[in-house]
Formats: sequence, C-alpha cells, structure tokens
Amino acid sequence: MEFFEWMSIPQMVLYYFTPGFNTIDEFLSLDRKILLISMLVAAGIYLLSHLLGGFGLYKIAKRAGEKLAWMAFVPFLNTYLAGRIAGETNIFGIKCKRIGLYAAIAEVVYVALNIFVLVISLTLARPEWNEFTYETVGENVYITGTQYIVSNIPVGLRWMANAEFALEIVAQIWYFVMVLTFCMMFFAFFRKYYARSPFLMAFLCSFFPVRGFVLFAVRNNAAVDYQAWMQERIRRMQQQQQQMYGPYSQPPYGTPYGNQQPPQNGGSGTPEEPFGDFGGSNESGNGTPPPPDEPFSDL
Repeated sequence: MEFFEWMSIPQMVLYYFTPGFNTIDEFLSLDRKILLISMLVAAGIYLLSHLLGGFGLYKIAKRAGEKLAWMAFVPFLNTYLAGRIAGETNIFGIKCKRIGLYAAIAEVVYVALNIFVLVISLTLARPEWNEFTYETVGENVYITGTQYIVSNIPVGLRWMANAEFALEIVAQIWYFVMVLTFCMMFFAFFRKYYARSPFLMAFLCSFFPVRGFVLFAVRNNAAVDYQAWMQERIRRMQQQQQQMYGPYSQPPYGTPYGNQQPPQNGGSGTPEEPFGDFGGSNESGNGTPPPPDEPFSDL
C-alpha cells in the first residue's frame, strides 16, 4: 500500500516542474520517464520503510511470544501479524478477534486494484489511441493533457478505457474501507504499545505511508493494560490537583509517618510505582524498566 502513496509524491513534483510539450512523442516519452523515476523513488523509500517496520514489529512480536514473528518481514502478512498482536478489537460495540485478517485482505484488494489501473494506463499510452489537448502561450503551442479515443482503440482492448475509469473510482472507495480497518487495528495495537497517544499513532499508520517508521520507533515499548494505565494516570492527576490546594488536601491529623511515605513491601524508602514501566522498555540492566522515551528519539 505504501508504495503507491510514495509514488504519487515524486509524480506530482516532476509534473509541476515539467514545461509544456511541443510534440506527441515528446509528451509520451517524458511521461514514461516520470513514471519510471517515480516508481524507482517509491521503491527505495518503501524498501527502507519495510525493513525498519519489519525489524520493529519482529522485536515486538518476539517479546509478545508470537511464533509467527517472521511474518513481520513479509508484505500483507505483517499486517495480519500486527492484528494478532493487537488482539481483540471493539468495532462499533461488536468484538472482533480477526481484525488483522480483515485489514490484510483489504490491503491486498487495494494493491491489486492499483496494479490493474497502472497496467491499463501503460497499455493504452499510445499516440494513435489518444487525443491531446493544447494550450497556447504567446506564439508557442504546448500539449497539456491526453484523452482516449475509443474508436481508435482495437475492439478487443476498448474495454480497458472504461475499466480504467471505473477501477479508479472503486480503488478510491476501497481506500476508505481499508483505512477504516487500519484505524481500528492500529488503535488497538497502540493502546498496548503507546498508551499515551494511541489515536495519533493509529492516524499516522492509517493515513500516511509511515507505518514502518512508527513501528520501528516503538519497538522497545513494553505491552501495557490500557485500562489500568488510564486509572493510574487519573490517580496521579488527582494527586497533582490535591497538591495545588496545599494543606487542605491532607488528613486533619496527619499520618503516623509524618511527611514521609510509609514503607511498602515490608521495606523502607520510597515505594515503587506499580505502573512505572508502562509504555517503556524492559531491557534495563537492573531488572527495573526505565521510564519511556519519546518514540521518535532514535530517528
């Protein structure tokens, strides 16, 4: 999916800075060059994103005890693996246990539609089958666009002209279906691995081609219970609010320990925070997870 989104960016840039065309052959030749350059640029960025995302998802899957962690490096299967790690998802009040499978199927259909449209466009890109529009700038006449002439296309290929237009519309509609499944899946995923802002991470992974970079950024985060994490966050916020009101927030007769916190677990000193490792890495040397870092600090 990310490949086609990355490909559209260099295409728009190159077309914007491309001057007008004086001949049909020049127009078609440069059009093919722009398409080839855009595909190469998109392939390079997609490969980098895919490898980084595969490594990040593989590390998360191994920590979660997934036996299918190798799927992290396989296109489409990595989407299914992310759904398995996300677990059960609530869709409009209905519990769904296979959101990863549905998201992977939606992604396969979307990619197939785009490949079909691309093949049709390349097949019909012939001068004798197209009518060109012109624009006059001063004394110069430039080619600004093209349109198929169905009567000039061989009878056996005429269906392609209508199929391309129809498939482009279907692909746009299916894109929103795919994005919806991605949003629900990644929201459940990041409720575990970035509880501070799961909506933001799900939005980035669903609407922008940066899924690989985001997964790589959160690879060291430990899984958390989102509900427990939110309860602990609310408790801490309430403590901060009580401290703002000074002595009115303290018990009338104090505590038997004065201004110090009572010892816990039969020991002395500062009590441990029960949710201190939420959202952080559990790979510290002393066995106690360090506080969570910002997910993009490594990039």
